[in-house]
Amino acid sequence: MTQAAASAAQLGRRIQNPSSWSLRRRLLVVVVALFALLTAAVAIASVMTMRVVLETRVDEQLVELASRTAIDVDRNGEALVDPNSAAGAMFAIQSGDGLGTNFVLNRLGQKLGLSSGDQQAVMEAQTDAVTTVSLPTYGSYRVIAHQVGDVRVIVGMSLSDTNQTLAALGFVIAVSAIAAVTIVLLLGDWIIRRALRPLTSVIATTERISQLPLASGDAQLTNRVRIEEPASEVGRVQESMNRMLKHIEEAFDARALSERRVRQFVADASHELRTPLAAVRGYAEITRKHDEELSEDTRASLERIEAAAHRMQALVDDLLLLARLDEGRELVRGEVDLSLMVVEAVADAQAAGREHPISLELPEEPVVVGGDQLRLQQIVANLLANARVHTPDGTTIDVRLRSEGDDAVVEIVDAGPGIPEALLHTVFERFARGDSSRSRATGSSGLGLAIVQALVDAHHGSISLESEPGRTAFTVRLPLWPTPDGEVAAVDGAAEAGAVDGSVPVPPSASAPPS
Repeated sequence: MTQAAASAAQLGRRIQNPSSWSLRRRLLVVVVALFALLTAAVAIASVMTMRVVLETRVDEQLVELASRTAIDVDRNGEALVDPNSAAGAMFAIQSGDGLGTNFVLNRLGQKLGLSSGDQQAVMEAQTDAVTTVSLPTYGSYRVIAHQVGDVRVIVGMSLSDTNQTLAALGFVIAVSAIAAVTIVLLLGDWIIRRALRPLTSVIATTERISQLPLASGDAQLTNRVRIEEPASEVGRVQESMNRMLKHIEEAFDARALSERRVRQFVADASHELRTPLAAVRGYAEITRKHDEELSEDTRASLERIEAAAHRMQALVDDLLLLARLDEGRELVRGEVDLSLMVVEAVADAQAAGREHPISLELPEEPVVVGGDQLRLQQIVANLLANARVHTPDGTTIDVRLRSEGDDAVVEIVDAGPGIPEALLHTVFERFARGDSSRSRATGSSGLGLAIVQALVDAHHGSISLESEPGRTAFTVRLPLWPTPDGEVAAVDGAAEAGAVDGSVPVPPSASAPPS
């Protein structure tokens, strides 16, 4: 009942709001409405014209009959009436304030008397002028009076035949108009549907294009609209749309080619830079360790060269990873105990930055996902590193792991100053950093969160960000690893890894996080 009421209310809103109607409905309503108005106008004009014609004919007969009756009264003192030519007529002779002779002649030639109400209405007739009076007993009459000596001869003719003719005419016109409107409605709907059919193909094509993953750059705009009537307005719209789609397809192809070239260049350059960077680090380290005659300034310079080479090596590795992910290379997928992996990542992060206390909350049962264990660990490690780098010392970091439906959810929340609102929509872009000067003071290359986004997408997951002063939360959702019976897989020995509900202590001897 509620659904029916809601549907009725929605239909009422659509009827009251013509702007929400389709083009076909608007055209159909306009055509039918104009036709109905034109038909009504013609019908009214026809009935009014017919009424005038019929009343004119009655008036002519009335004037002729009144003239003969006046002559008869003047000659014989009474009305001599022929029943064959005056059926339905009314005759009265007024003398003073009352009527003398008065009767109505029916179709059988019988004289029927007038009631007092009829007589009162008859005496309102005007001399030498045709008017219409309504007799309570016999209906509407056209009447005229002639003065004959001291009396007035009043003659009237009934309008019943005229009214019946007009009623029949009106009925025929109404039925014909309804039938014509119905035919116009059906025929107009068919014609409009046929005329707008090419627009339907345009709509279908645009809907198919709107469902393509255009942002990925892999979509092929091969859809085209079939042109049925090139000379029509709709045909020109279809032709223009096909030209537009061709231009868009060429633009997408050019962009895709440019992006492939850039990715290939980044991948090749990153690959070629790894060997010389390794050589620079190796020679600097050998020189610093084995040449005892170096001065302190020279040793410090060599250490800075090693550190710079190490940062460049990390940057090159990140660029190479992003280039491979952009190329769509499949990851090494397998069953990963996310609980154990998060414990190890937190241990590594705590060892790398003891100035940031980290708490860990895990469910009682282990959480198992499918994916590349090394890359999944890199996701958590990058998020923890991001929290350490961009928050002051002493800021607490909370790591939570849980299962929600078919997803494993990892939350990393810090109590830092938060991310500026202007950067919230760009934090996952490459080389996006809060420090616009691109200095190395924060130790950030601007690729950490971009790698996180790419790795999460490669694992068919999602990542979201919420930030305000005092709380910044990254939430990663990954599909759980299904077992043959459809339940989440359990991993033995999770309790030994510290996967218990509550705060998990982190061993101080954990290794440093991966680069």
